[in-house]
Amino acid sequence: MENQNRLKALFWRRAFSAWIDVVIIYCIAFLFQQLIIQLIFIEFFTVFGITWILYYSVCYFLLKGRTFAKIITGLQVIEKTNSDLGIRDILTREIVGKFFILVMMPAYLLNSLHLYKTSQLLIPSVFISAFIIIMLVLFFIFKKPWWEMVSSTKTIKNPVKNRTLRLVSFLTILCIAALTIFVKICPFFKENTSFQTTFYPEYPVNSETRKYSEFIKTHDQNPVDYIFGLFGKYDLVVLNERIPHSEYTQYELITKIISDKRFAGKIGNIYTECGSVSYQDTLRTYLNTAFPGEDSLNKATAFLQRNSNPIWPLWGPTNLFDLLKHVNKINTHSADSLKINWYFTDIPVDWETMTPEKWQNAPKDKRDKIMAEHIIDVYKTKLGKNEKRIKGLVIMNARHGYGLIRDVHGNKKGHYYSKINTTEYLMDALPNKVCNVLINTVPFGLGIFWGQVQNGKWDKAFSLAGNPNVGFDFENSPFGFDNFDGAIGFPTGELKYKDVFTGFVFYKPLEQCINKTGFPFMLYNFNDSLIRRAKCISESFAGSWKDTIKYYENDKINTAGIPYAFFYNLLVNIGFSVIIIFTMIICGIFYKTKIN
Repeated sequence: MENQNRLKALFWRRAFSAWIDVVIIYCIAFLFQQLIIQLIFIEFFTVFGITWILYYSVCYFLLKGRTFAKIITGLQVIEKTNSDLGIRDILTREIVGKFFILVMMPAYLLNSLHLYKTSQLLIPSVFISAFIIIMLVLFFIFKKPWWEMVSSTKTIKNPVKNRTLRLVSFLTILCIAALTIFVKICPFFKENTSFQTTFYPEYPVNSETRKYSEFIKTHDQNPVDYIFGLFGKYDLVVLNERIPHSEYTQYELITKIISDKRFAGKIGNIYTECGSVSYQDTLRTYLNTAFPGEDSLNKATAFLQRNSNPIWPLWGPTNLFDLLKHVNKINTHSADSLKINWYFTDIPVDWETMTPEKWQNAPKDKRDKIMAEHIIDVYKTKLGKNEKRIKGLVIMNARHGYGLIRDVHGNKKGHYYSKINTTEYLMDALPNKVCNVLINTVPFGLGIFWGQVQNGKWDKAFSLAGNPNVGFDFENSPFGFDNFDGAIGFPTGELKYKDVFTGFVFYKPLEQCINKTGFPFMLYNFNDSLIRRAKCISESFAGSWKDTIKYYENDKINTAGIPYAFFYNLLVNIGFSVIIIFTMIICGIFYKTKIN
């Protein structure tokens, strides 16, 4: 019993010691990275790994088997023969036993699985959980962790008698921690820094960002002209919407493109992800009807928008509502030959007869293929009739706009990203007829935990250039040769941006983006129908829509800046600072506690 209690006490002492060390390594790596990136950007994971190895190696070698945390907690690592650690044992223990197994193996697994579908998250979760359980079982069976089993080392309780060394170690830990917290928190007290829109640490101004900025200044084609330049080479231009769907300023750009006389004269067709093919006839009638007043136009637009989305019981973004009205007004003042055609492409829906069974059985997992087939059918029909306007602007969001990936020989690459997205289907069926353009945005796949493309390098480069609205091809730009990091689920380093997109449009920096939801008559005589639709999805879902109804009563339109950086800063800066403070409290308790 006494041995078991001793083992248990040593286990928790070792656990807290390891926790303190890892936090200190994180702090040192963070501070070190802030110095390095003034010259060149290096991924934090790389800096963390180097810091991990150097920290343990140097501390164990100079402090005779101890780290700063082990000096405070009264622990020492020695060889099984009770002699001092050698370099070989240090490297085997920390690189192979700890860093490789604890960090590199899970990281490699997550990367190699290409977490594209949500269901795939179960695979690494199960693996990592099983891995932890196995390691704990091994610990309690053999009374030692695996890194001691592979390195011929052991950890003993051996308090440091030198009070000065303990004090210096404690103060060193506190100083590193305090400096890290200061560097993380300080920027948000500056006048021009917004916690919601400014990612921190910011990407530095260095030779790399200056190079990108110079490219922007010498390739300053207006994004509208750039899009029409693409129409000179392609029949279908896919515009990949900025995340989220409800972002409004990008539709200012789309409106400018559609309003340009060149669009009605030479292009004439719009295809959108938003909108079910079941409402195509309703859409056609709506676009060509001259309504007697603004109220009647708003009612007709509201009817169309709130019934035509096949995935959600109500589609609330204001941008679609305003674009529908804008195209209607263009058509009512245009000759028949210049009227704009708009095609919904999403899966069929009939909300009036919808049931939970029908919603569950809807072909939602085949949306990309169905949308592409509808676009291809319309395009080929126009081509077959020798119509003058066969070109079209295709508006898709996030992954639906990613392009078809081919190898150096022009062959389609298989793997997980082959024939998944609408644009991939289009490019495969209509070779050399389709291009796709990315609007500056944030990576897809992280929910509301948004990050930055290229860790903020692109945003910093555009900021240096004055944030001009421009468009350019990826192929002949430094941007195109950056690793594609626009979505979770693509193999890091395997794809470049030029492999996924034809071109890029920068239209307003992220901090100027606006989230706009709601529209006139959105809930007019519609509350009961909306709840019934929501119940077809789930009872809990219906409950959330009841709150939505209260929020949007009286035709409220919600307009707000998009907090792209809020959750990132909350976790990476505030959250990590809280963890560091908590760790320092634990460290202080151990420092004040007499170790026998």
